[in-house]
Amino acid sequence: MFENIDIKKVKEELRNHSKNYKENFAKIEKFIKTEIQEILNLKKKNKSIIPEININEIDQNKTKVIEDIKKRGCVIIRDVFEDKFVENLNFELGKYIDENNYYDDQKKKADLDKYFSDLKSGKPQIYGLYWSKAQIEIRHSEQMAKVKKWLNNLWLFKNSDYKVFDPNKELSYADRVRRREPGDDTLGLSPHCDAGSIERWTDSHYQKIYRDIFSDNFEKYNPFEAKYRDKTIEFESPAVAHVFRTFQGWTALTEQGPNDGTLQLIPISKGIAYVLTRALLDDVEENELCGSKLGRALSVNKDYHSLLLKGLVSIPKMKPGDTVWWHPDVIHAVEDKHSGKNYSNVIYVGATPYCKKNLDYTIKQSKKFLEGKSPPDFSAEDYEINYKGRVKLEDLSLLAKKQLALEEWN
Repeated sequence: MFENIDIKKVKEELRNHSKNYKENFAKIEKFIKTEIQEILNLKKKNKSIIPEININEIDQNKTKVIEDIKKRGCVIIRDVFEDKFVENLNFELGKYIDENNYYDDQKKKADLDKYFSDLKSGKPQIYGLYWSKAQIEIRHSEQMAKVKKWLNNLWLFKNSDYKVFDPNKELSYADRVRRREPGDDTLGLSPHCDAGSIERWTDSHYQKIYRDIFSDNFEKYNPFEAKYRDKTIEFESPAVAHVFRTFQGWTALTEQGPNDGTLQLIPISKGIAYVLTRALLDDVEENELCGSKLGRALSVNKDYHSLLLKGLVSIPKMKPGDTVWWHPDVIHAVEDKHSGKNYSNVIYVGATPYCKKNLDYTIKQSKKFLEGKSPPDFSAEDYEINYKGRVKLEDLSLLAKKQLALEEWN
């Protein structure tokens, strides 16, 4: 369905939603400039930019933190897991990799994952593993379920037409592992967004999600309004997410912070508006969308988005068991160089609440789990089919079975 998209025609239609698309962009640009200046001022004063909360505080309805999360589009939740527990899991994961000769398998299948190939920095050291004990223990824990429930409830999940998702029931999105060696300077990841690139302009439901942005009502746009986000249709491509994640995220397996080759964010929840309307300006080729291409990550680059990139900040020091979460529209990256002395390891875990879109995907994913294969969204590397220590059905808790759509939610 995407092969015959007429980008020029799409841009003309989107421009027509506005009385004056140039003035609309200028209004958005003014807002972004203010946000960027605020970030730069905080950075200069060495003050915190990314909101933080301890897992023991998330039930206390801290209004200021919630306001900050909705403004910044991201949050660090501390002490989700105990240090020693996570350190043991990190050790077990290393053992799982070594005992199953992952590196030899990887060499045989080196070119399967093309998703990030057009990003300017090198490919990050991300492992195509999904079903290790460490990942299952983190992904399907009671602590993680508590965190995701809280995150899901930050969204407007009901509207006058329908209930988009159940915030209190979680499905599972199996994702990979990052294990980055100290001294590495080739494995960074350029600024981008996942879950669709050109679809954000061309898909009819994405157009509805962003209708206020395109139609001169930017101030009314609510990034946490879930309506239509469960109905978007993404291009079929390895590593393009076909689920709706209220937040992307990961759990730290090792201590890491600025300059340790870790995560960077542009902490502006409405930052996507700049990217969307920038592509409609006259200096962009009519058949181009500021460098974004079908089946790749959404491109955020210095040629078109230099203002936004000024707001790119590294996350603060993370300890084992801390988690970081970001809105699916928040631009993120991975530092080009790991200047630290230890591994910078994480397990990726997203918040995927119960809805039809996510259930449809999870049912497909569960079949892959039972066979030990890579999940549907990722390249079919299928390393783990015969891996020793791979988690099997009989190893799962009841909660894990529900999250993997192997048992019914009540």
